[in-house]
Amino acid sequence: MRLEERVMRYIALAAGYALLVQAVLTAVEIVSRKLFNHSLQGVDELGGYVLAITASVGFGYAVVTHAHTRVDFALKHASVAGRSVLHLLASLVLVAVSSGMLWFAVKSLRASIRLGSTATTPLQTPLWIPQGIWVFGLTMFVLVSLIILLRCMARLRRGDYQGVEDLLQAQSSEQQELLSAGFDGDSQGRTG
Repeated sequence: MRLEERVMRYIALAAGYALLVQAVLTAVEIVSRKLFNHSLQGVDELGGYVLAITASVGFGYAVVTHAHTRVDFALKHASVAGRSVLHLLASLVLVAVSSGMLWFAVKSLRASIRLGSTATTPLQTPLWIPQGIWVFGLTMFVLVSLIILLRCMARLRRGDYQGVEDLLQAQSSEQQELLSAGFDGDSQGRTG
């Protein structure tokens, strides 16, 4: 497992635990409102932050696990060299999109810091805190997308079309299930 895969796995696990904590808080909020007619202030606000942060982390994790949605009808009919070029194009688009998302997130974070913005909720959370974590997640998305692009370009430069294919080809749903269950899914093949 490559370094970026290990790092993104730990970050994704942390995001998953944050979702779990948020689910427990939401359940406690519901029970508290129903049984005691009392609300825990800010649970919905925290839920919004957790959703935005886990989504940004999930983007990067999806890159390293090849889980982004793909339209494979053109890939199936292309040669391995043609597929390599299409993979390179997809990697370029992913870097461009992730960089654009990061640019706007950093712009928003800088404005919040400059203005001293706080949430207009009972918690009055300084917005730089959740936005900073959000920017971190998007930064990881850009970094792993860029690493994949650079590896793809290096393999293409060497004429290693099969290496590009191995690097960027999506796994079948059966292979993803086997891998998540702890089994080696390489014997199942990949979609293409």
